[in-house]
Amino acid sequence: MRSWRCTLSMKKKLLLMLVGMAFVTYFLLAFILKFAIERHFLNQDYNYIVSKFNAIENTLLSSPQAVFDQSKNMPLYMWVFDKEKVIYKNSNLTFPSAQSFTPTAPNILKRKNEIEWREDSLAIRAFAFKSERYVVVLGMSINHHIVFLEELAWILFWTLGTAFVASSVYSWWVVKKGLKPIASLNQHIQQVTPEQLDLRLPVESLPTELQDLARKHNAMLDRLQLGFQRLSDFSSDIAHELKTPLTNVMTQNQVMLGAARSEDEYQDALASTLEELNRITKTINDLLYIAKAENKLIHRNDECFSVKAQIERLVDYYDILAEEASLTMTYQGDAKLYMDKNMFERAVGNLLSNAIRHAYAGTCIELNVQERDNQVLITVANQGDTIAEENLPYLFDRFYRADKSRVHRGSVGAGLGLSITQSIIHAYGGAVNVSSERSLTRFEITLASASDDSKQ
Repeated sequence: MRSWRCTLSMKKKLLLMLVGMAFVTYFLLAFILKFAIERHFLNQDYNYIVSKFNAIENTLLSSPQAVFDQSKNMPLYMWVFDKEKVIYKNSNLTFPSAQSFTPTAPNILKRKNEIEWREDSLAIRAFAFKSERYVVVLGMSINHHIVFLEELAWILFWTLGTAFVASSVYSWWVVKKGLKPIASLNQHIQQVTPEQLDLRLPVESLPTELQDLARKHNAMLDRLQLGFQRLSDFSSDIAHELKTPLTNVMTQNQVMLGAARSEDEYQDALASTLEELNRITKTINDLLYIAKAENKLIHRNDECFSVKAQIERLVDYYDILAEEASLTMTYQGDAKLYMDKNMFERAVGNLLSNAIRHAYAGTCIELNVQERDNQVLITVANQGDTIAEENLPYLFDRFYRADKSRVHRGSVGAGLGLSITQSIIHAYGGAVNVSSERSLTRFEITLASASDDSKQ
């Protein structure tokens, strides 16, 4: 059976809670007030009746008849019992014969234990007292109390109703006033669009409870704006990277088709076209690799290995490029890592390739490996143009180049190598940082050490 659920807005829930709390509070106050007045009347009646009994108690022992005669002028009703038998009463009222009203019962003779009953339209409240020989019951009419309590009940009823209506209106106003900042927040959020990501909530104008939410909202918009900006830059960059080789291919083919060419010229054109296509393919493959690395979709063959052995292989591989650029490479240190060797070689290889492209001729590229605090630090440093501090945070962005014209001495890459390195290192929970000052640029990779055999 499908359960029925009533979904209420926060405004309605708050209104119901406030009105309900007000109603319960007023009801309890009315109940307590009525109870207190009833207890006051009870104590008042008891004190009055007990004073009358004290006045006749001694006389009752010495001269009962004198008490009986005097009781005819008393404003009280009196019954005198001798062994549960009524020996005197000063009115025609009938004392109740219920078992609980037995005059000699201990609970009746207990002080302040009232006996109440009705006879016709008369309501009577009585108390039983024990003298040495007799049990005396003194009673009085409480009709005036009942009339007062009935009037009080009506007053409390109308007061409760009026207070309920007033509290409902006031609660509605309070809830509307209290939720107004949320309504303003909702209106502001509705104004946020991809074209207006620069809108920010005025934190100081909001209540304390919403300020933290507003700060988080503004921080989220900062991240979204940055993400949109990077996405826009990425679209522009990838369009440029793909447009250039495609334009070259189209232009060259158009030139070749403009007139008859020799066989060698056609072969050169095909080789040039193949080179441009390889460039496009590499760019696309690099983008796919970054996407897979960031989403942990790359098949990883993790194993424990010596960093020194892998870096020596990389140094041997890039040594030819270094010699062509009149560079030397040095390496020192060793450590153990637990990760995919191919991914490690690609991450460090991109740093070496980047260092070779941007190093001054005749300088030395330094590789250093240190192991401390269960972490492995791999540093690749080269001497070249100092990277401006404002450009450092963006070096690992896809297609990013400090030179916006995309023309740089010796720069032939698409600008994806550092992004691939960062994606690989992040996939293994590490970090990669860069610093550049006084013509010395240093890239540092931090990874968890595998010195502990349990990680193997």
